[in-house]
Order: sequence, then C-alpha cells, then structure tokens
Amino acid sequence: MPAGKGVTYNITRTPGANERNADWSPDNKYIAYISDRTGETEIWIEKAEGGEPVQLTKGNDTYIRSIQWSPDSKSILYTDRKNRVVMVDVASKSKKEILRNPEQEFHDVAISPDSKWLAYSRPASNQMQVVYLYNLADKKEYPVTEKWYNSSSPEFSNDGKYLIFSSDRDFNPIYGSLEWNHVYTRTGGIYIAMLSRATPSPFLPDNEDVNKDDKKDNSDESNTLVVDTDDILERIVKVPLNAGNYYNFYSDGKTLWYSEGGNIHAYNLKEQQDETVAEGASMSVAAGGKKALFFKNRNFYVADFPTSKAKLEKRVDMADMVATIDYPKEWAQIFDEAWRAFRDGFYLENMHGVNWKNIKAKYEVLLPYVTTRLDLNYVIGEMISELACGHAYVNPGEYKKPERIPMGLLGAELSRDAKSGFYKINKLIKGAPYSKSLRSPLTEQGLNVKEGDYITAIDGIPTSSVENIYKLLIGKADVMTELQINSKNTLDGSRKIVIKPISDEYPLYHYNWVQNNLKKVEKATNGKVGYIYIPDMGPEGLNEFARYFYPQLDKEGLIIDDRSNGGGNISPMIIERLLRNPYRMTMSRTSTNVSTIPDATQYGPKVLLIDKYSASDGDLFPWSFKANKIGTVIGTRTWGGIVGISGSLPYMDGTDIRVPFFTNYDAKSGQWIVENHGVDPDILIDNDPIKEQAGEDQQLEKAIEVIMEQLKDRKPLPKVPAPRTFKDLGL
Repeated sequence: MPAGKGVTYNITRTPGANERNADWSPDNKYIAYISDRTGETEIWIEKAEGGEPVQLTKGNDTYIRSIQWSPDSKSILYTDRKNRVVMVDVASKSKKEILRNPEQEFHDVAISPDSKWLAYSRPASNQMQVVYLYNLADKKEYPVTEKWYNSSSPEFSNDGKYLIFSSDRDFNPIYGSLEWNHVYTRTGGIYIAMLSRATPSPFLPDNEDVNKDDKKDNSDESNTLVVDTDDILERIVKVPLNAGNYYNFYSDGKTLWYSEGGNIHAYNLKEQQDETVAEGASMSVAAGGKKALFFKNRNFYVADFPTSKAKLEKRVDMADMVATIDYPKEWAQIFDEAWRAFRDGFYLENMHGVNWKNIKAKYEVLLPYVTTRLDLNYVIGEMISELACGHAYVNPGEYKKPERIPMGLLGAELSRDAKSGFYKINKLIKGAPYSKSLRSPLTEQGLNVKEGDYITAIDGIPTSSVENIYKLLIGKADVMTELQINSKNTLDGSRKIVIKPISDEYPLYHYNWVQNNLKKVEKATNGKVGYIYIPDMGPEGLNEFARYFYPQLDKEGLIIDDRSNGGGNISPMIIERLLRNPYRMTMSRTSTNVSTIPDATQYGPKVLLIDKYSASDGDLFPWSFKANKIGTVIGTRTWGGIVGISGSLPYMDGTDIRVPFFTNYDAKSGQWIVENHGVDPDILIDNDPIKEQAGEDQQLEKAIEVIMEQLKDRKPLPKVPAPRTFKDLGL
C-alpha cells in the first residue's frame, strides 16, 4: 500500500489463512509475515518486487506471537507461546532456539544494530523483571539491572552506544482519603546504560573549558557494538523526567523518542529538552530512520524522520485495501485457529484429560453445514464446552445485524388512563444525587413533576394518540425531549418541560433494591448491623464496597451480599479489609472518639450471602471468606468458575475467543479449588421465587437472624484507660 499515491497490492490472496505482522526487511528486499496456511503458524517471506511466497519455517508446534528482522536482514527472530526466542536464518531456512523462559513469554526482545546482541527482560526469582543482554556468538546472558526494581522494554540506540529501558524506581506514595493507606501508581522512569565504559554519560555538565577532554567519546566508531558487561550496572543514568509510564523507545544517540500518556515525545539528550511530537498517537520508525509511521484515531500517517513535531495532516488512503471473502474457507480457518488457541493456551496441557485432537475431528465434520457466522459460533462454542471449564467464551466477529436504536426511558412507572388515554405517573423511581445514571430525569430539581401527574404529550404529540407511550420515545435516549405534564387527565392546562430520557432503568431499580436492603437490616437490628452489596469484583464493585464500608465502621456487625456478583479481580482487596483486627487503640483529649489500628477496621461478626450467580471472582470471594474464617456464609452454592482469561488473539473477522489460562489452588492443602463445583454455604437456604417477588428475602432474613445471635458473643473494644499518674509511669 503506498504512503501517498499508487497501487495497493494484495500479495497473499489467501481467504483461508490468517496472515499478520507483515514486516519489511531493513534492506527493503523482502516482506516477512506470519501465516497459518499450512495449519500452523509459520514464517513466510516474499520479494518486495513480487514473486512466489517462500516458507521459511516448517513443523512449528505452537502459536508464533511476533517477528522482527535483524538489522543486517540475514535473520528473523520470533517469539512464541512456548516462551521461546527463536532465530531463523533466511538463506538456509534453518532455525535455532536462542532462549526459553519457564516463567513467561518474551514480550520485549530487541536486536542490536550490529545484529550480534539481544536485549530483553524476564522475571527474577522474586518476580521482579530484570533487563538482560545476550551475546549471540558466545551464547551468554548478562544482567543489566538488578532484581530490586521492575525493568523492561530495552532498546538499543541506533549508534550502538546506549541501551535504553524503563524501570520502576520512583517511589511517591499516594495516601488514601478514606483510610490510612497508600498506593504507588507512577513509578516508572527512562534509564540509559552506556554499553561501553569509554562512552561518557550524555548528561555530563556542559563546560567546554573544564570538561572538554573528560567528555570526549572514546568508544569504537565502527559498526561493531562494544559492550563491557562486567560493570554495566554502574553505568546507568536516569533521563531527567518526572515519574510516569514510559514505553516505545527509539533513539539515534542524540534524541530519545518515547511514548507516555498516549503521546509521543522527543527528548534532546544534549540540550535536555523535551518536546511533544504527536498527541494521542503511536509511532514506528522505519529501518534507516528516515521515515516514521504514525497511528492516530484509527488512521495511519507517514512523516519524515527524525522530527520533533510531526504534522499528521494527510492520512494514508486505505480505500483500496479490498480482499475477497470466501466464507467457507474463512470459517474453517477460524474454527481451526480457535482449536489451536485452546491447544496452545489452555491452563492445563492435559486439556482436563480430553483428547483434544479427537474433539476437533468430532466437530469439524459440521463445518460443511455452517451457513451463517452464528452457526460457526455455535460449533466453536460446543467444541470448547467439551473442556468443562468456566470462562471459555466465543463471541462472533463481523456479521450483518440490525442497528440497535436506544429507547428513551423516564425512570418512572406509568399506567394508561382508561378514560382519557393519557399516561399517569404512578411512581417516580428514587435515585442518588451523586450519579446522573441513578436519577430519573423527571426528578430533576425545578421540574416539579409529582406522582399522580399525567404525561399528556411528547414532542407535541398527544400520548392518547398512541397505544404505547414508548412509541414516542424511540431513539430518544439522551436526546432533548419535550413533555407536557398535567395534574389532570386532559391536554388543556398542560405545562411543558424539557428532559433527556435515560437509556437504562436497571441501575435505578438496583439502587432502590440495595437501599431497601439497607433499611431492612437497619430496622431489624436496631441499627447495630451494616449491609454492603457488591455487584461485581471490578471498579464498580470496589466503589460500592468503599461507598458503604467506611460509613458503617461504627456498626457492631456486617452483612456482605455477594449474590449475583459478576466477578472481576478485586476480591483480595476486600478480603484484606475484612481480615483486619485491631491491635492498638488511639485516643485524644479533645475527642470522645477512639480509633483502631489498623485504621478502618470493622470489629464484629460478619455474614456473607451467596447464590448460584456469584461467579468468577465472586466465587473466590466466598472461598477466601471461608478459608480465612471471617464469618458465616449463607445462601446457595456459587457458580463454580475461576479459571481466568485475558484478551483474545487476533482473528480474521474480529472474532473474540477467550481461553482460560490461569487459576487458583489452596495454599494449605495444595489442592484445586472451586472449579466446576462452586463454594458451598455454611447454611443452605434458597429464596422462594414467589416470596421474593413479593419482597420477602429469606436469605437476607436468615443472615439477620444469624448475625444477631452472634452479636451476643461480641466483646466490645476496651474503653480509654483511667488517667495515669507519675506512679503509673514508674516515676
């Protein structure tokens, strides 16, 4: 595809293969890419001027993650899902395993300008990432950083003098406002290691008369890198920038380009000046360093390089990027790649004892009968379900579907007046002032809409003219809409108001359900017991926990509701707080209040509610609650799926497939936990659906009963001791 005007070429024309990571050779003679046209991911190359594709690798046994050319264009390095770094010789097509890391995959391997060294990071025994250099000739590894700090993303400068990397060495705690605690967020900095001891620091003070000789660079000017490994730890300097999250480094030895906060910067090493090159963009520099490719707002731009300010004005025209789709071939490829994704990534290599090759044969016979994209989804879903493992998900890629039109909702319960046909407001759903999504638009201050009022018209159309008022609210979510309101069931005398209808009333109903539970517990326990509902184990769940935990620290007991918890990953943070026990008390002469150490400790019995919809981290939460003997668990057995997932591999049509790849086990017994069974309650009780619909929550009532009984054994914390005298102080 041309950067400006020209012809766009489809050089592979393979609708039945997933081809990706195309990369020009530094000498511009070849294009390398990853293809699975053989049934496995292999490396292929084609001549830049055209010709038949050449398969470089054969017999691969796992997913190739990434490829990159060596600067001399003689080799291609790749990383894969078996945690290997492999070098392929282009001329002989031979490959050699360079490194294998048992702890994790390699994600940041760099090749030196002379193609003789590698730089990368891998974890030490304390799980801190350490940057290493590797000499390809003598096959030896040399540490560049220590295991005291996480260090990663190494890159060689083009002149071969520096190794640039990020390292988390800046410690500036942020203290919490709800409890005496801290967190470290922005700890990263950019560091430069001088590879040769003859290379001076780029940040020596600039005084020509005094330091003229001291600043002279005595390093080798040839193409061969000079690396003095024995004291490299002592030749590391920090780029004088504030702490941040830095990545994507490139340097010509004079200027350092980097990304931070979604923006690209250029730092002049000599002048020690920082400039913003492009905002909201990413950058990749072409071999030779004369052009750079920028990506911003889903568009590509090509600019001259080096530059301290990129003008991203003319985007690369991708209109001619057209490929023929052959659905049977494409769907067969997606099915095969899905099968391989589980083969290569499932958390246990034994596939739960399932013969995975036989499973593939069992389901691929259905492919000739797949006629829609959703058919394929069904076949893949049935195949991966054979593993009997939670979090094995498949979501379809591109397929034709009708556009969803958001319905405007009013946050109110309405009924049609049989006589007039106008709509009466029977109930305004109460909400919270702190969130727009938790307020009915009809309850905004100044509108003066009351229960019992009638909605007589919407945007000038009488509501009596339609059999359903929501016909007049189609597409009105978050759109300025005029309502006519009257205290009587007539159009005459109606007043006009303007609102923005909401798109979802569930948050309002859910908020009211939680508030009603709070009131039930408050009333039934005479204010002694608190109640917290945790909807998930993500940001919303953490926010809800914080919103209701800290204001209820004065309660003598606590009911935590984990029912219908959608999961996430923050349960350890909540467990940590529930585990707190006071070991010190604090007092002050000027206050009757006493406080606990640790701060924010809820002292008293605790009860946890669970049900069959407590899922994922919502499973692990009650398991941890029981394992730590925090309190009594009441309800029904949980969902039973804790093998975790991360993002999807890239599929041809945007299919999203999640492969369960890690899980938990018991630290005491060394046995697997939870999966395919769930967590059993201490007290088994299910809600009768009819009673629940009528507002009776049997599980919550049981929790109240149990915790009130446990409160009888609660010993209050000691009061402030009697005043001391010299005698008490031993004086």
